[in-house]
Amino acid sequence: MYEIKNSQGTGDAIDGLLNSILEISQSHKNEKRAFAFALFVYDFHDPHIDKILNDENYYNALDYLSGSTMTVFYINSEYLSHQSQKAMESNRVRMEFGVQKVDGPVNVSPKFIAEKLINKETLPSPSVLFFNVSNNVISDFTIAQLRENEIEKGFIELLSLIEEAVNSLKSVKEGYRDNETEIFNLLKSSIESSEFWKNTRSGFQKLVKIKDFLFFWKV
Repeated sequence: MYEIKNSQGTGDAIDGLLNSILEISQSHKNEKRAFAFALFVYDFHDPHIDKILNDENYYNALDYLSGSTMTVFYINSEYLSHQSQKAMESNRVRMEFGVQKVDGPVNVSPKFIAEKLINKETLPSPSVLFFNVSNNVISDFTIAQLRENEIEKGFIELLSLIEEAVNSLKSVKEGYRDNETEIFNLLKSSIESSEFWKNTRSGFQKLVKIKDFLFFWKV
C-alpha cells in the first residue's frame, strides 16, 4: 500500500500527483517490487472507502495482502482537504495575458484523479483501477467496480478483490518478469472474469426478485 502525500502531509498539485504515481510505479517495477499497480477510486459520496483506509486494522490487512506482488495506491484524506481548500480560495477572476480566466473549485476526489490518470471521462465509484506502466506511461488497465456501501461489507469486498488480483500473479516466476504484457493479461483476465460473474449474479438476483413480485400478484 502506498500513501500519496508529501513530507508536509498535504500532497502535490494534481499534475504533480499524477506524475508521482507514474514515477513511483515505474520505480517499483524497475526495482522488482511489483508486477502491477492499483488505485482506489471513489467520490465524495462514497465516504465508507475513506473510512476503511483510515482504519489501521483494515489498512494493515490490505497492506499485508498486496505484499511485494502489487503496489496499491490510495490518496491521503488530508491531501483532499488541502486541495479542496486551495480550490475554494482560488475561486476568483484573474487577468492573465489579456485573457479573462476564471478559477473555480475543482473535483480533487480519487475518482477525478483516476480519470485524469487514464484519460477516461467517467469511472464507476467506488471501484479499483488496476494498471500497468511502461516508460512512465500507463500501458494497460482494467477497472473493477465495488458494490457494497457499508464499511464491513465494503472491506470484505475490497479485500477479496485485491486477493483475486494478487493470486493471479503468484505463479509468475522471476525469470518471466520482462513479459509485461502477458503478466498483466493474467491479472486483467482474472479481474474481468470476476466482474462478469458478479454482473451475472447481480442480474440473476434482480430477475428472481421480479419473478417473486409477479408471483405475489398472481396469487
